[in-house]
Amino acid sequence: MGKTWTILPKKFNDVLQQLLYNRGIISQSENDKKIESFLSPNFETDFHDPELLPDFHSAINRISEAIKNNEIIGVYADYDADGIPGAALFFRALSALGCKPLVYIPTRVQGYGFNQSGIDYLIDSGCKLIISVDLGIREIEYAKYLAKKKIDLIITDHHEPGDIVPNALAVVNPKLESSKYPFRELCGTGVVFKIIQALGKIYPEVITEKFLKWNLDLVAISTISDVVPLVDENRVISYFGLKVLSKTRNIGLQQLYRVAEIDQSKIDAFNVGFQVGPRINAPGRLDHATASFELLVTEDKNKAYELALHLQSKNEKRQEAMDKIFQSATKKIIDLNLNKDNIIIVSDKNWQKGVIGPVASRLVEKFSLPVIVLSEDGDMLDGSCRSISSFDITKALEFCSKYLDGFGGHSGAAGVHLKKANLSKFTDAMIKYAKKNIKDEDLLPKLIIDLELQREKISINLFRSLEKLEPFGLGNSRPIFLTRNLRLISHRLVGKGDKHLQLKFTDGIAEYKGVVFNHDLDMKNISTGSEYDIVYQPGLNFWNGKNWIDLRIIDLKISEKL
Repeated sequence: MGKTWTILPKKFNDVLQQLLYNRGIISQSENDKKIESFLSPNFETDFHDPELLPDFHSAINRISEAIKNNEIIGVYADYDADGIPGAALFFRALSALGCKPLVYIPTRVQGYGFNQSGIDYLIDSGCKLIISVDLGIREIEYAKYLAKKKIDLIITDHHEPGDIVPNALAVVNPKLESSKYPFRELCGTGVVFKIIQALGKIYPEVITEKFLKWNLDLVAISTISDVVPLVDENRVISYFGLKVLSKTRNIGLQQLYRVAEIDQSKIDAFNVGFQVGPRINAPGRLDHATASFELLVTEDKNKAYELALHLQSKNEKRQEAMDKIFQSATKKIIDLNLNKDNIIIVSDKNWQKGVIGPVASRLVEKFSLPVIVLSEDGDMLDGSCRSISSFDITKALEFCSKYLDGFGGHSGAAGVHLKKANLSKFTDAMIKYAKKNIKDEDLLPKLIIDLELQREKISINLFRSLEKLEPFGLGNSRPIFLTRNLRLISHRLVGKGDKHLQLKFTDGIAEYKGVVFNHDLDMKNISTGSEYDIVYQPGLNFWNGKNWIDLRIIDLKISEKL
């Protein structure tokens, strides 16, 4: 609350067109085909040719050779909700092709990326080919190690590459400078899906269109959970993937829905991002992600149910740990005045490193600053970095790399590993870089509003038409409207601990209900009978056979008298 309101320039009278323009989907002219393509994706025509990916032919030829020779293919995957579904997708596809995939997922203690014991385990198990999933783009030394061992390495990744690319048999990453692929924002499992698509051209009797479609549930989970832009190819994946998720044949997901009390028929991007993804993430954040992988590949209903219960338990513990660390970090930041500079760097030996990423995200939201949360482990520190939209955290880490033992990620999120002895120098360097590259106006809390919607235009039909834009996510955010001069007719605290504020407004004719979730409003300033300008996300609720307008209120101010 209390943010600076910025209304985007109005270019169209039509609300849907204005929203598509705001998101860069259409321009001011020649938009009919673009609108139709975005609102109604086509599975047969809207995917790009996988052959345009870097090192495509080397990767496909080697995988085909391994399948032909009945080799054991090692799959080395990250332990999050991108890497795990990607490993499950590879496992399902390679198994269907008669291959013997052996999946290795490191523990959180072992850390992100390759580790010696994992690599040696795959080699000792007879793997002559190792494929990475959602990692590997900065694994220069391990690529050399595998080359010495005469093991072929195919890196599939989507993270930003460094100045040097690992010397592997193939490096399949749409973000490589040499890439001719027209879309660079695939998630890790998205890159795997492109490889499986290509294998479908070689083995059409096995990797059929039906196979690809029914496994889009795994790709959609990763695409939505990894917060990549839901535009272009990612929109096709999430659009059709959600349809598959609503009727999934994956036994593990069915049992996960059951335990998490998710209505399968109504699953949307919110359910995936805040209920399914976190549960798949939870074991890897606390100890080991193997249970999540097993859940996604098992064909045993009873085993799936037990695994789903395990994930549920781990997720509850994850949430408890996150809340404790968030409160502890907030207190430390305020007590030590760590938010006085353009970046917050905070550490503690008691923080479990598996959950500091989500904590960092919450701290960014609270303080409107880039945040690095570090967990101490003896002489070493492991950290999660989250940033504001105007500051590329990976470039900042590159600038300070001489103080780091390792790092990697995206412009908005990254991980770091450094010696405790280097923390002071690293902190000074990051603050220096942030002060130089973050302007004062970048730090002002901003609320970007899609358009001002007149009171008389609020309607069930309009809000229902906006559902055509779903699924919402990064790059296609849920619409935000401003409506002025609504009179407050009632308000009350609701929810556990009275954390939420329910409001009811009228424009003099109709009444509208709205909720401020986890509000921090001063209740003395909320006065029944006063008129307010409200900023909200439009929504509908279905109850007692009828649709009702339901506003998720983001901010409100007393209306100015004209």
